[in-house]
Amino acid sequence: MLIDTVATIAYKCSICGSFNFTSMSLFELRCQKEHIFICDCRKSQAVVKVDKSDTLSVLTPCIGCGETHLYSVDFKDIILGDVNIFMCPNKGIEHCFIGKDEALRKTIDKLEREQDNLIDKLGYDSYFKNTRVMLDTLNKIHDIAEKGNLYCECGNKDIEVILLSDRIYLKCRKCSGKRILSATSNKDLKDIVAKRHILLVSETLDCDTEKIKNNS
Repeated sequence: MLIDTVATIAYKCSICGSFNFTSMSLFELRCQKEHIFICDCRKSQAVVKVDKSDTLSVLTPCIGCGETHLYSVDFKDIILGDVNIFMCPNKGIEHCFIGKDEALRKTIDKLEREQDNLIDKLGYDSYFKNTRVMLDTLNKIHDIAEKGNLYCECGNKDIEVILLSDRIYLKCRKCSGKRILSATSNKDLKDIVAKRHILLVSETLDCDTEKIKNNS
């Protein structure tokens, strides 16, 4: 009887938003202390290890909250055919998968179809220029706000969020402070994921800055 010891690890890149797939056998994974798998965009990576007890661990960045999470699974569970799905503990986003290649890819395909159907039902797909980037950007803004790091220079944290087709308009409910964030490309998503704070600036300061630029 032949036993397939190959495992496939897939994670959703925290920068470009695409899934990355890597397949290796238990014997390959045991050959060295750790394996580093880099996304095609070259901006993120997952670190995979297997210890002496055949526990496979994956350290991966999270597109949901911007933090790094560690997930572990016994290799015997992979050999038995289970697909292990790991969620961000902060946002509940499914972003890391470990299992047999065929079953794992079918699981991810099903997940993406369900997300596409939800987007269609909500009617977002015909409005936003890039729906996935828009929703991921909005999630990141909410994450920053929950940590108290979305605020206006006047000190107010009561911020209105207005969704436009290609950008998000943040407006202070107390003064004229504002901030506009583009949300149409993977570069836009990369920029917002890298942020830990968002500061709204008043129109007065914007005007003063423009005058300085014109006079320089």
